Amino acid sequence: MLSENFFTVKVTAINPHYDYQGNEYVRIEFGYRPPKIPTMVPTSIPKEVSEALEASRNMVQVMIPPQVRAQMRKYTNRLTLYLTINEWENLQQKHTVGDEFKVILKINGSIDLVKK
Repeated sequence: MLSENFFTVKVTAINPHYDYQGNEYVRIEFGYRPPKIPTMVPTSIPKEVSEALEASRNMVQVMIPPQVRAQMRKYTNRLTLYLTINEWENLQQKHTVGDEFKVILKINGSIDLVKK
């Protein structure tokens, strides 16, 4: 039996956006906190392998700025909403970064966004 799917998201960014014709929109990005992937390494691996793993971790830390790494660990884009300026202005309560929502995907294909 089919049922509704749902997940929780948080507003991670609100930015102006322009399409190729120059129309202005408000882009609202909703992200979710992905589950952490276990990174345990067996203790029985050779020293060379553990050194290579440590070197690759250090490379990632050098190549990706700390601010981006922190954002990557916290939230991943899940849903992006584009509103016209009129739609944004007509909202009674404007979204702000950090607002949390429950996204409900209904079996008929509709999407509900409910503020928590």
